[in-house]
Amino acid sequence: MALLLQSALATPTTRLNALAMAVADEHVMLRVDLARIALSELAAIYDEEAERARRDMRHKAKKPGLWRWSAAVKDLAADYATLAESITMTTPIKVSIGAGNSLYLAIDGRMVAVSSPRMNDQAAFEQRVIEQFCNLNRCEDLLDNPDIAVAAPAPERSGHTRWSFSQGAGPVCETADGLQFQFRNMDNLGRKRDVCARAAGELNALASAIARDMAAGVRIDWNRLEISPLADGDELVTLNREGDYLRLPLPTLAERPELFIIVRPWLAAKAQGTPYSLVVLHAGKLLGTPGFPLE
Repeated sequence: MALLLQSALATPTTRLNALAMAVADEHVMLRVDLARIALSELAAIYDEEAERARRDMRHKAKKPGLWRWSAAVKDLAADYATLAESITMTTPIKVSIGAGNSLYLAIDGRMVAVSSPRMNDQAAFEQRVIEQFCNLNRCEDLLDNPDIAVAAPAPERSGHTRWSFSQGAGPVCETADGLQFQFRNMDNLGRKRDVCARAAGELNALASAIARDMAAGVRIDWNRLEISPLADGDELVTLNREGDYLRLPLPTLAERPELFIIVRPWLAAKAQGTPYSLVVLHAGKLLGTPGFPLE
């Protein structure tokens, strides 16, 4: 109990509070992401606290209180990690602000204080939660002032995907360089996130490889561009009728030729350094496979 009281006394800054309240009445996936990230960070920070207590015991008198504190914190870290892993799309999650402006998440009826055990570490802890959340989701869609969400956003990674959710359009997976994959529903969302990220990553890797060949004078016949699997696990990308080709690991694209045909205009623009936006409709059908449909 003393441990929980110490956590509750920490006073979070308003940036994480603003983000949490913004998702309170939005799509459940946003609250799932926030809860999982916050709990995982809490597990990590309490595990570090337990390790700090163990270090103190090695350099100070082995007081029974330190042993009990270390064990309690270690157990709480493990508990937070287990709770994070247990969260699903059907887990009830509520957001509230308590005394001292403290943020709480009620997860399946269990109240968790989203605060560091050390007040001086609270801002850094919150920033990690915010950045991870906004790496997955479009925070500019959630807040009137996006600067509240991420004070120093991490640079966009090639092929990195973010998600947005709306009642009209359904979930959308998008990249910073103009690709949007629109899904009809939230079914199999974990698999959709995984395959969308893999497809975007492979497309960016292919665009970079093609750009290098173009710079070396290789002609690209975009209408003949196709991917064929090889026995050794890589894929063969035919570039033109002259027989120029690339070898790359592109299993996600190789299994989805219809998707590859649709994204070729985006790929051509990307390889040539030209901004291009492409909306891929019915992405669940295109990103699924015969044995593993996504919608």
